[in-house]
Amino acid sequence: MAERKRHLLVKRHSFSEPFSNRSPVPSKGVPSRQREQHGRQLLENIRNSFIEHDQKRQNQQNFLDENPGIYIEIKGYPNQPLPLEKLDNRDFDLRQVRLDGEIEAALVFIPENRRNAFTRKIEKYLDPRKDARGKPGNQALVDSIESVRLANIRSFWTDAASAFPRDHNQRNWLELWLKAPNQLESIPTIKAQLAEITNATISSHQLNFFDTTVLLAHASTAELERAVTLFGCLEELRLAKQPATFWGGLSNQDQQEWADELLNRLQPSDDFGVTSATILDSGVNHDHPLLRPFTDGQKSTVWAPMWPKYDFYNPPAPYEPHGSLQAGLAIYGDLRDTLASPHPFSVPFDLESARILPPAGGNQPDLYGAITRGTALKLEIDRPNRNRVYSLAVTAEPEPITGQPSSWSAEIDSFTSGIEDDVRRIFLISAGNATAVQPTPDHWDQVSNTPIEDPAQAWNAVTVGAFTDNDVIDDPTFQGWTPLASKGDVAPQSRSSLCWDWVDQAPFKPDFVMEGGNYLLSPNQTTTDAADTVALLTTSGRSTSPLFEYHGDTSAACALATNYAAHLWATYPDYWPETIRGLLTHSAEWTEKMRSRFKSLLANKSPAEAKAEMLRVVGNGVPNLGKAISSANNYLTLITENYIQPFRKKDGARPSDDPSLNEMHLVRLPWPRAKLAELPPETRVRLKVTLSYFIEPNPGRRGYRSKFRYQSFGLRFAVLRPQQSEPNFRAMINDEAKDPSYDGPEGDDNGWQFGSRLRSRGSIHCDTWEGTAADLALRHTLAVYPVSGWWKYRKAKERWRSSARYSLIVSLEVPENSVDIYSEVENYVSVGASTSVQV
Repeated sequence: MAERKRHLLVKRHSFSEPFSNRSPVPSKGVPSRQREQHGRQLLENIRNSFIEHDQKRQNQQNFLDENPGIYIEIKGYPNQPLPLEKLDNRDFDLRQVRLDGEIEAALVFIPENRRNAFTRKIEKYLDPRKDARGKPGNQALVDSIESVRLANIRSFWTDAASAFPRDHNQRNWLELWLKAPNQLESIPTIKAQLAEITNATISSHQLNFFDTTVLLAHASTAELERAVTLFGCLEELRLAKQPATFWGGLSNQDQQEWADELLNRLQPSDDFGVTSATILDSGVNHDHPLLRPFTDGQKSTVWAPMWPKYDFYNPPAPYEPHGSLQAGLAIYGDLRDTLASPHPFSVPFDLESARILPPAGGNQPDLYGAITRGTALKLEIDRPNRNRVYSLAVTAEPEPITGQPSSWSAEIDSFTSGIEDDVRRIFLISAGNATAVQPTPDHWDQVSNTPIEDPAQAWNAVTVGAFTDNDVIDDPTFQGWTPLASKGDVAPQSRSSLCWDWVDQAPFKPDFVMEGGNYLLSPNQTTTDAADTVALLTTSGRSTSPLFEYHGDTSAACALATNYAAHLWATYPDYWPETIRGLLTHSAEWTEKMRSRFKSLLANKSPAEAKAEMLRVVGNGVPNLGKAISSANNYLTLITENYIQPFRKKDGARPSDDPSLNEMHLVRLPWPRAKLAELPPETRVRLKVTLSYFIEPNPGRRGYRSKFRYQSFGLRFAVLRPQQSEPNFRAMINDEAKDPSYDGPEGDDNGWQFGSRLRSRGSIHCDTWEGTAADLALRHTLAVYPVSGWWKYRKAKERWRSSARYSLIVSLEVPENSVDIYSEVENYVSVGASTSVQV
């Protein structure tokens, strides 16, 4: 067995140079319309909208905020995007954009003192004397608009159209997204007045993002219709979420002797370092004998003060053991393996419980982002300065437009980013479970067509799906039954992002998969069963026998991932959360069965389509804890943790000018060239690169284009090609580095598993290159560079001045027992050898 070695942290091999992106491809422009007819029709539309608005405002109270105005809904033409930048300026305020089939619809707020601005733009369009370059004035704006009308409450709806309440008078829990007033202190007044005028029940909790506040209201759309003319800060209306139910079954066997034997092998420790596995769930039974060594009442908290920290098993009192099931897997892994081992063992982290679910029924609908964050913060206040692996296996139905950010997922993105308190965090979230596993010989299509649940679409979180190696049936009750999933395949109950509606912009999810148990198929192929024989074993929710219980699905997978992450962070407590998250994903590989699936997909799909489908069903594969924690003589992992400032304002720029991209980092990899040269040149080797960072979310649905992107910024990486000079490599990426002789990139970039387009989704980018040792020796330089995001365009609070952190993980693997690549690089890094890059 290869000797395990610590990864190498590289600190002095990164160099910055000024950066600008490559020139954009010119747009095709907007088709011209029948000028006179089109302009007159739009002018009539907008004037009628103003008249209708004024009639509705008669005899109404003053505005609830200091921003009086009128909402209008603008619709474009099929497959022709609206010019959003022209609908969001000093004259208009773009609130959100939605897609109705092939037509974009924009909700725009016009301040009261800017009413005439819109009509003047159309009048200029109609006036031939104002033509420029042979085209009407404002042609790009006016010719992109098919119609204008006064907005109503439905215009604010950004969930799927089919989810809009059919009964206009039926009360529902709804999220009201408000453009945050200049002073958040005014929100309580707005809440109180809105409740009084509309008769809505307004929750006391709220979520605050960069320039958006989310409230929860129990009201009908008829009641909220009045709000459209009451205040000028309304942006969106969405359905509130309720968490889904959990799967779990009790074991009836007495396992007390097993528990005693296991505790005898547990190496005691009074100091668990600084790492905690934190379970956000239904509470953890800290009195369970197998959990007691790791947790207690002081390490547990609840959202509502009247809740117990966990449910006692005392029928018919409410009893939900799910949090305890999660805790056992997070501490021990699958207890079947732990109990079967005769060896002593230790756990280098402790266990915390943050109860976010009530003892009975469901929570009164609330903003689950506020519940999740608020409960977690209670632990952080009580036990500060700990590395917490937050584990969330509580999910809700997917967004009506699946894959789009929700208030819950965006709050997790905000919380993990540390934008408010400069504390970054790791969140692991289960992908959610299929509600019913169909009796079909091949379950791939069912998983593909079952969308990942909310809030697992969060960009900064690690989304965990399920696979299974459990294909052995040792229960005579199921004689003749067969495993539904074969060894190494995606688990039948897992979910994917393949069927997401919002698929072009969303990250590939899950990030990876862990063991989630299997299902069995009856001999006549008419029934499935989540049998204990193919499930995982964990701690029950009881304090006395039975102490064990079976568990499965993506909940169990998320708990196992928590175990991996906590072990990893306990080993490297000084690593950034971005690095721990990156190492987990970096270590993942597709199983043989997954590779077989990929080959089958190639029969009917292009390689890019097949790879994308695999990424949306099984992600990067199954993590390898050994590789995540350790390097070896033939497997070397280099880690760089660094800061980059994505944007800047050029010298002499006006206050109204948009910032530009700022800098690119070049990383000189301390490659073991001498050792690589000892290998036969055609020896196959592997290079793997993972770039991990956290974004600040922009969850308002304003189209997610240009300045309305969800992410605050983005980063990308590129690696020097074989036979490519460094000046040519820099010029390939950076316009600042080009000279008149540049005519395109040199060298061949084949050999990547995914390629630059597929690996660039979300905020973690991972790819593997395979090639010869001779070619790898030449790939010794890597670039990290920024791409755009809303920090660049949303100039309030000057977010563009912010620096961002990233973790870059690079691994090199050569055949086992070939050469020792680790020692040469270790020596090079330890003496602090540094090189310079001419810029």
